[in-house]
Amino acid sequence: MSSKLLSIVVPMYQVESYIGQCLDSFIVPEVMEKIEVLVIDDGSRDRSPQIAQEYQKKYPGTYRVIHKENGGHGSTINRGLKEASGTYFRVVDGDDWVDKESLIHFVQHLEKTDADMVLSNYYWVDHKTGKKKAEVKEICPGISYGTVCKFDEVAERIFMKMHGITYKTSVIRGQPERLDEHCFYVDTEYMLFPLPHVKTVSAVPDFVYQYRIGLPGQSMSAEKLRKQCSQHERVLERLLAFYNVHRGSACEVVLEKTLARIVASQYKIYLMLPGGRKEKLIALEKRLKAEEPKVYQAVTNPAVWLLRKTRYQTFRLISLAARRKFRS
Repeated sequence: MSSKLLSIVVPMYQVESYIGQCLDSFIVPEVMEKIEVLVIDDGSRDRSPQIAQEYQKKYPGTYRVIHKENGGHGSTINRGLKEASGTYFRVVDGDDWVDKESLIHFVQHLEKTDADMVLSNYYWVDHKTGKKKAEVKEICPGISYGTVCKFDEVAERIFMKMHGITYKTSVIRGQPERLDEHCFYVDTEYMLFPLPHVKTVSAVPDFVYQYRIGLPGQSMSAEKLRKQCSQHERVLERLLAFYNVHRGSACEVVLEKTLARIVASQYKIYLMLPGGRKEKLIALEKRLKAEEPKVYQAVTNPAVWLLRKTRYQTFRLISLAARRKFRS
C-alpha cells in the first residue's frame, strides 16, 4: 500500500442521491496523488456502491471502495482507520462534500506542517436552498494561521466539531479508544478520544467541509433524536467516563465545553419526547451538579437556565414549545 499525505474516510450508507457530489469534490488534479479517498460501504442496498465503484475504476490511485456488513457510522471510521495509509486522517460523510479550492490550500498546508491536530472551518449548507452559513466565524479564535502552536495554549478556544478536525493518523491509532458501533452520535467520540495525546495544533482559515443540513432522517434531526434517545444517552455516558479519566489534563476544558453541548442535546431530547421526560432530566441535572460541577456550569442554554431558575416548574411549558417546534 503506497503511503499518502491524507486519508479521507467517506462513510457511505444509502446515499445514492448524494455520493456523486461527495466523490466529485475530490477530483482535484493538484492534490489527487497526495490523498486517498476510502469509501467505506456500510452494507448499502441502493446504488451507492455501484456509483462509488465507478470512481475507483476511473481513478484507482485515489479512490478505494471497501464493502462491509452494516455496523453504523462508528464502524466505518474504525475500518477506515485500519485501512488508512495517510499521514493525516479525516472524515467526510457520504452526503457531504468539500470545497475544491479550499482542499488545495488545506493539502498544501499539510505538506508543510507536523502538527498532531489540524483545524479548518466548515459551512452548513441548506439542502433545499443551497444557502451557506458558518456555524462559527473562526474554528479557534486568535490562533495564528499556518503556524504550529502548543495544544495547551489554544485548547480552550477550539470549537470542537468533526467537520473541522483532521488528526495525524498515528495520534488516533496510538490511543486505545475505538468508536462505538451500531450507534449514532459517535462523531463526538471521534473528536474527543485523541485529545489527551495531542501536543501540537495548526490551523487554516479555509472553509473546507461543506455540511449538508435539512435532509430528512439526519441523525441530528428532531425525529432521529427522539427515536435514538437511548443511543445518545449511551454516547454521553461513555464520554462522561472518558472525561473523568482525563481530569486535570490539558484537554479538560475542551472536554467540559463539548460535553456541555452534548448534555444540552440530551435535555432537548427529553423535552421533545411525547409527554416529556422530566424525571430523567432532573436526575441527570442532580448527578452532574454533584459529580461533574464544571460540566454542569458549562451548560448555558437559555432553556436550561430557565428550567433551573424555576426549579424545573417550567418543564411542561418548555416541553410543549419544543414539541410544537418539532412538528412545525
